[in-house]
Amino acid sequence: MSAFLGPIHEWLYQQIKIIEDRERKLVRNFSKKYDNKEVEEIVNPIREEYGELKEEAPLSQLIDGNNIHPWLESAIISAQSREAAIVRDFYDSFADKELLVESYKGQAENIANQLKSEEDLDLSEVFKNLNNYFLERMPCDRLSESTESENKIIWEHKARLHQEFWEEAGVEIDLMHSLY
Repeated sequence: MSAFLGPIHEWLYQQIKIIEDRERKLVRNFSKKYDNKEVEEIVNPIREEYGELKEEAPLSQLIDGNNIHPWLESAIISAQSREAAIVRDFYDSFADKELLVESYKGQAENIANQLKSEEDLDLSEVFKNLNNYFLERMPCDRLSESTESENKIIWEHKARLHQEFWEEAGVEIDLMHSLY
């Protein structure tokens, strides 16, 4: 366990922020299309249960240096559980899978456009860059690995990385897969 913040912690925090940015976009999109008050009535209790979004501040201002790994693990659980619960309740209340997919797709397109700016990357570099955008719990858990062969990369998961949060929230796994 680390006693000081390092690049790996910042990297992980950026992945947490991606999930929280997606949550903001979901809430914004549903608020535009549906009654804002109804959306807030869905979101507020979920945030009370799973925790509020993190402040827009440097990680060093949010985290106690003696509590790095527990804080990050808690932030991961909070973000992923909250995301699953919001998707569940939006789907149950509005039955608008199209808007859910559109919200996730929009974020994926933005990330893809950021990666397009990286020219002349080989396959392993592309994979490494993609991995910067997918939260896979604590890196020391080593829950996935990749192998490269014949111009392809095989990304193997040793655990169902996100599924536990979605199952706990009662979301159909097919819905999760269509969004991720």
